[in-house]
Amino acid sequence: MRDPFNLKNTILGAEERGEAYDSELAYEESLPGSVSLPLSQNPASRFRAAALTVLILAAAAALAGRLYYLSIARHGYYRGIAEGNRLRVEYIAAPRGTIYDANGLVIAGNRPSFELVASPLDLPADAAERGAVIEKASFLIAMPPADIEAALLAAANQAGFQSVLIKQDLGRDEALVLSERIAELPGFRVVSLPIRDYALAAPLSHAVGYVGKLSPEEYEKKAGAGYRFNDSIGKTGLEQVYEAQLRGTFGERQVEVDARGAVKRVFGEKPAMPGKDLPLNIDLGLQEKLHEALSRQLQNIGRKKAAAIAMDPGTGAVLAYISLPGYDSNLFASGISATDYQKLAQDPAQPLFDRAIRGTYPPGSTVKPMVAGAALQEGVVSERTIVDDTGFILIPNVYGGPDYYFYGYNRAGLGPVDVRKAIALSSDIFFYAVGGGYEKIRLAGLGISRLAEYYRRFRLDRKLGIDLPGESAGLVPTPEWKKTTWYLGDTYHASIGQGDLLVTPLHVLSWVSAIAAGKIYEPHIAKTDPKLIGELGIDEKNLQIVREGMRQTVTAGTAKSLQSVGMNVAGKTGTAQFDARNLSRTHAWFAGYAPYEDPKIAIVVLIEDGGEGSAAAVPVAREALTWWAKNRIK
Repeated sequence: MRDPFNLKNTILGAEERGEAYDSELAYEESLPGSVSLPLSQNPASRFRAAALTVLILAAAAALAGRLYYLSIARHGYYRGIAEGNRLRVEYIAAPRGTIYDANGLVIAGNRPSFELVASPLDLPADAAERGAVIEKASFLIAMPPADIEAALLAAANQAGFQSVLIKQDLGRDEALVLSERIAELPGFRVVSLPIRDYALAAPLSHAVGYVGKLSPEEYEKKAGAGYRFNDSIGKTGLEQVYEAQLRGTFGERQVEVDARGAVKRVFGEKPAMPGKDLPLNIDLGLQEKLHEALSRQLQNIGRKKAAAIAMDPGTGAVLAYISLPGYDSNLFASGISATDYQKLAQDPAQPLFDRAIRGTYPPGSTVKPMVAGAALQEGVVSERTIVDDTGFILIPNVYGGPDYYFYGYNRAGLGPVDVRKAIALSSDIFFYAVGGGYEKIRLAGLGISRLAEYYRRFRLDRKLGIDLPGESAGLVPTPEWKKTTWYLGDTYHASIGQGDLLVTPLHVLSWVSAIAAGKIYEPHIAKTDPKLIGELGIDEKNLQIVREGMRQTVTAGTAKSLQSVGMNVAGKTGTAQFDARNLSRTHAWFAGYAPYEDPKIAIVVLIEDGGEGSAAAVPVAREALTWWAKNRIK
């Protein structure tokens, strides 16, 4: 019989019965002075049991909390992901409408391209896995990981399962490599999209404009109109104005995808609808010739900034449209780099600025046919009125100071001139007197009120409505506008296109066209019906006198080199001062139309800081009009 008080026997007994025991506890209880207790009454045992209970309860609470978070608080989010991982609608890009010139030649078409896109919600949720995928994509497309992260972050709250552009216009080899390894890039896809392709990109950059990807800010505004996150939109020029017509309608297809965003099955498809084509009045042959002539002249005289436009004076149809320097529209269509954009934006010559309709300049002597028409209509002069151009006008100072001299460009004087000869030889003295009056020859003059009224009839004070964005209005100065003392000299300056009078090259072209046609038509680049926007209020007889003066500009005046064009031309040169600190600096202008007997083309040429209009602007017009006479006059 075992002694229950014998520790050894107790342990052996337990082993023999197969009962569990803690050897460390048994050892401690055998120490001298220790008291052996049942396990349920031992303090260490109770502590371990309590700790285990706490751990179990904490784990249960955490599990319950996570379950609540996933199933209740984030139910909608994860339900969306789960459904997104099963069925989705993918959008099929629509080809943009083609832009044609007046003869059916393609100005802006489409070419196939490849893009790497990503769906933020399809990328791995685990940060380490996501980073590894982005690193791999970065290596394959030679793009910094930070740039990929930035693209995804910018779209995180807007794109959802829509595609986010990572890299545009991939090279063919680059696209093939990516396609072969796309399984290694969950959330990424290579897609094929039509991309804009511009013919004569630089010569037509300001007229046609360009298409570019929507920014996140633009997407917020356009999402309600059916635009997708990775969509493109017309940003400038005709591409912007006729966006609704050129833009097609997205197609759709319902697909089943896996958790990586890879398409497993297609259930149905609705094809995309291409955009409508846009025919223009632009004549590519004339556009190319005018651009070539203007660019060469700038190089010859060491200048960079210029504009030239041609138009049918009887309809307002714009036949050629140039602002220099231009830029390559294809850079924007294929995704311009930050470096290339900064180069354009910071260029002192401002290649992104459209001088033809946004730049405002003193027009110089190109206004003289308008002033002549107003003076004839108001009876200030007749066709027989003679003014002796002595080279200057002297106005006594009634306040006792020095007298005022107003000089013509030819200080030796041009001699006696009538209205026709004054236009042809560009007599400043004649038009000082006609505009502001001159007591010495008993000519009252129009005065600033009537002069400003006729300028407004020719619509110099407003936009003409051309189908391009960003057009500027001109400035017709008046005493009310000036708000300080108006001097006779202010009227003299306004009478010869100087002082505060400002216009765009399009305004100059419009008023020359109006004199040729007798009416003002809205300028339009796209083929539309002519729109009459103004009547001159000048009798045909008086207009004809002005036209004869413009014809004499070519036969015996400041634009005699245009006699070689091959058709009869009427026109007006202009040399406009623009720098009060250096009066020798002038803009060079020419504006005219042809054939004189039946006008079909009007043209304006402006060269900033180009010198004299007869020397700098006329040679450009001569080349363009010569080409037109050979190729378009039947």
